[in-house]
Amino acid sequence: MADKSTEVEKAIDPIIDLGNLLFIDREPLQGDAEEGLEERARKNTQLLFNNIWQLEQKRVEEAIIVTLPAATYRLPREKKLPEKKEPTKWEKYAKEKGIEKRKKDKKVFDEATKEWKPTYGYRRGNDNTKDWLIEIPDNAEDPNKDFFAERREKKKERVAKNEMQRMKNLARQMKTTVKTGPSTDKMIGVGIDAKDKSKQDVRFAVDRAKLATASAGKFQEGLKGEKANIKTGKKRKFESNEAPVSAEKERALQILQRMKSKKAKIVEEKASAVAGPLREKKEKQEKKGAKEATRQKSQIHRQQWFKNKVDSKKKGTGGAKKKGANKRK
Repeated sequence: MADKSTEVEKAIDPIIDLGNLLFIDREPLQGDAEEGLEERARKNTQLLFNNIWQLEQKRVEEAIIVTLPAATYRLPREKKLPEKKEPTKWEKYAKEKGIEKRKKDKKVFDEATKEWKPTYGYRRGNDNTKDWLIEIPDNAEDPNKDFFAERREKKKERVAKNEMQRMKNLARQMKTTVKTGPSTDKMIGVGIDAKDKSKQDVRFAVDRAKLATASAGKFQEGLKGEKANIKTGKKRKFESNEAPVSAEKERALQILQRMKSKKAKIVEEKASAVAGPLREKKEKQEKKGAKEATRQKSQIHRQQWFKNKVDSKKKGTGGAKKKGANKRK
């Protein structure tokens, strides 16, 4: 395959924004859009790279790079501009007092292991929670208490306090308030308190408990004076797949009457197209009506014939027994 030329000519000058690496081809599509689309994309890409290599070049080690100019074409944002967050309570206090935030080191030297470790988080340096021994202070009120448990409780309190402050800051930004005291929301999986349940709720819970047995409550004995099970659900009813044509026609006519009662616009041609096959089926059934009637009659006669035959056999055996008895006498 021969190499294609790097020189590209355009009848209409395209819009080229090297800052965004944007190329807009303004030439109209002629004929089938799919034909020649690959060749057109190749030429546009080649023209974009030709403009890039016209910029000032610089070699970094074994690579040649260029510095893109400032963007000239303003592209729309995918999302809206983020709103300015309201400062937290501490940020407001620090601004009033002129307290500047100090940058803390990410690493700290651990005296125990003689290594540099993270200041905070997992495997942090100078972690006193890993101590196997705690020295009892001289001013301790109860020297026999569990100091390890006390330290764990204090850590839990600090974590809870920080989380509460974080929730308050979020509520302040959203201009809402944080609920204090016991939660008023329903706990998932716990349900309603027994004292708050109504008579209907209790009855429904009893019915659900009975149906939870292996026999679905069939052999579950009821209490004295207990009412029958309350079936709150609705059982769906489906029509048979093998319905007669007459029932299908009646259903179609009911739909048409309902549509006419709503004063809807019904196209007579479509309505006749729907009702036409039903009318043809009815005419065919009327033609075959005599045959079907004879079939039903012959079926009844056949059943009656078999019944008479069985009765005659029973009578015959009974008569033969009587004749044999008379001969013996």
